[in-house]
Amino acid sequence: MSHAMSSSSTLSQNSASAQSHDFWTRFEERTARYNLLQHAFYQAWTAGELTREDLREYSAEYWHHVSAFPTYLSALHARMPDGKLRRTVLQNLADEEGMAGNMIGGFADTKPHSELWMDFARGMGANESEVRERELNAETRALIATFRELMQAEPAAAMAALYAYEARVPEIAKTKAAGLQCHYGADAKTTKYFTLHQVADVHHSNVWRTEMNALLAAGADEEAALAAAEKAAAALWATLDGIEAKRQARKLAA
Repeated sequence: MSHAMSSSSTLSQNSASAQSHDFWTRFEERTARYNLLQHAFYQAWTAGELTREDLREYSAEYWHHVSAFPTYLSALHARMPDGKLRRTVLQNLADEEGMAGNMIGGFADTKPHSELWMDFARGMGANESEVRERELNAETRALIATFRELMQAEPAAAMAALYAYEARVPEIAKTKAAGLQCHYGADAKTTKYFTLHQVADVHHSNVWRTEMNALLAAGADEEAALAAAEKAAAALWATLDGIEAKRQARKLAA
């Protein structure tokens, strides 16, 4: 390889690296205001200010997003061309449905994540049939509709939405598990969803980020990806707004 060719290759790699850094900087700028750990509901959780009724209502409401999450992945998988990227989505789907059998956080991930969340709901006193038949808040219905819509976008935009969600989960899960154990005496079964996701979604978000970098380097629409991430993050925040509004209404009625 000539010196000129080598220099050209190095310049191209440096340019791609700079482009990637700029994209992720803008990504954080667009989504930082929707950091869920700063939401009033999660702040109350961390401080031990939620009642068990608050947690029971939250667990029953949010189960529907957790349960729907594999369907977001399957919708994206179904419309992708054959190749490594499609199988990457399938691997994430298998993890969510407890079919991959990976060792995560010191135990085998062999149970659907929606069932792990249901264990959390039961631990807070919820009845499974009531959880499944629950009439959802408008914000939660909108969250599920938003993710289903975004999975029909171009792959980079769809993955940006998934990353906006899963990249925040490990820190949130760690905080939730600590709060449940410290303030509410939750046992290992009740907190297992959060214990698992302190580790599992580090891997998942890293995978999305790697695949997005490749798609962006190949010319994917950066603005569309940023808009999708912001839309997903805003919908997640609004869902907590709805849950917090119901909590405040219960306090006033008490």
